[in-house]
Amino acid sequence: MRRTRRPRQGGFSYIEILVGIVVLGIVAGGLAQGLAVTSTSLSKAKVETISGNLAREIVEQAHQMDYDDVGTPGGNPPGIIPATQIRTVDGIDLRADTKVAYVDDPAAGQPQTFVNYKRVAITVTAQSNDGVPIKQTTLIAPPTIGSIAGKSTIIVNVVDALTGDPLSGASVTVDKSTSPTSTDTTDSEGRVVFAGLDPSAVSPSDPEYKYRLTVSLPGYVTHADSDPSLAQQHLAPSQAWETTLRVFRPARIQVDLRDSATGSTITEFSSVTVSTPEPNSLSETASGTSGSFIFDEIAGAPIEPSASNFTVLVNAECHVPRTLAAPVPSGYPATTTGVFDVALDRVTSGDLHVTVLDAETGQPLPSAEVQVSGGSGGMVPRVRAADALGTARFCLEPSGGVEYVVSAGAPGYGAGSMLAVVESGAVTGLTMQLVRGATGTIRLRASGSNQLTRLRALVGTYDASQLTNRFRFADYSDLAAGDYVAYLATGFSGGDPEWSTGKPVTVVAGRRVQYSVP
Repeated sequence: MRRTRRPRQGGFSYIEILVGIVVLGIVAGGLAQGLAVTSTSLSKAKVETISGNLAREIVEQAHQMDYDDVGTPGGNPPGIIPATQIRTVDGIDLRADTKVAYVDDPAAGQPQTFVNYKRVAITVTAQSNDGVPIKQTTLIAPPTIGSIAGKSTIIVNVVDALTGDPLSGASVTVDKSTSPTSTDTTDSEGRVVFAGLDPSAVSPSDPEYKYRLTVSLPGYVTHADSDPSLAQQHLAPSQAWETTLRVFRPARIQVDLRDSATGSTITEFSSVTVSTPEPNSLSETASGTSGSFIFDEIAGAPIEPSASNFTVLVNAECHVPRTLAAPVPSGYPATTTGVFDVALDRVTSGDLHVTVLDAETGQPLPSAEVQVSGGSGGMVPRVRAADALGTARFCLEPSGGVEYVVSAGAPGYGAGSMLAVVESGAVTGLTMQLVRGATGTIRLRASGSNQLTRLRALVGTYDASQLTNRFRFADYSDLAAGDYVAYLATGFSGGDPEWSTGKPVTVVAGRRVQYSVP
């Protein structure tokens, strides 16, 4: 049977209502989105309009001020327009940047003065991101030709002292004479022009008799021949002074020491002297046991790169000295570090390790200094500071039949002394104990001069020998107060002294006490 559809009696079905709601939602959403886009567009347009108005306002102010005032404080040219200013207009924060520059546009047949007129460029940027920067530029002519007549000019070229390449972005300042201080940066050709300057003072005794130039560029230092004390010039009316300022990236010198046989780092005490090229050679010396030395200055000055040879002289204990020469650095200016890899040949040697302790506590004395002298080669005194463990290390020639004399001292302690034998390829370890307290002196008097005496401490490590002088005495100083034993050599057996019976002596703090021996 066919079912007949009954006609609707009025109103909408549930489905139709649902569809209507969806359609209305879409329409409403599109309308809202459209309104939002319109609102954003209006907001940006408002920001740009306000920015443009501010730029035009600053331009108009520039046109209304005296020609000499058209510039920025400390700028090139100097003036009174702020280089940067923040304004708030209708609740919108704006930044206005002003750049003023002279325009060099002489008429045909006229001399070049670099100051035919000024270009004023204004850039206004909203501090929110609702607008693009708005720019306004204008040209301002001098009121009369006479107002720029007689002005002086400085043309500055900034170059790398080693390569001669022009350097852009260098900050150059001119000051000390009759015009206000002015600063500008070099262009892509390393050049900056300071025009419209008043002539210098006439009298040589006037502090404003000369203009002065200074230059700075991140990562560079000024060459000595471009120092502000030298980069000065008296400017007469209409004079143009063109000069070149040289700067350089300071070099670093690294010297690494290694054993030629093993390739290992040399940790024996070493000294390295670096000298700059001739003719005005300067030197710097560093020493230590790290096996690697860094030089950032020589004679207190930054290291100037050079295509001429630097000289490196290396002395390392128990190694053959060596001298190297090379330019510093290779690959400048991309590279500023010159590395000297120095391989040294080892000689026959032995090691002496001296540890200095407090005689009472047994604790190390890192403040101690140890001195070694003598040996078969009659070595002059060699002094080392003890490390954190109270130990000083020496690499020495084998002592042979003559022992080394080892002495030690520390602030607030009496001296220590003993003899040491150093054998080839071996490590000799000595422990010296110093007695804390005030010190005094023992004078041992013998029957004649050039007689060998000996003084040995009963507490601590002190056992030293000394010949009497022409006055027949030997002084032992810096001794800790306490008891000692004195001896006199009565003869020799196999090269070793034979000593008299010991004589007890006492060191009194702050005094010199004399005893006769034997």
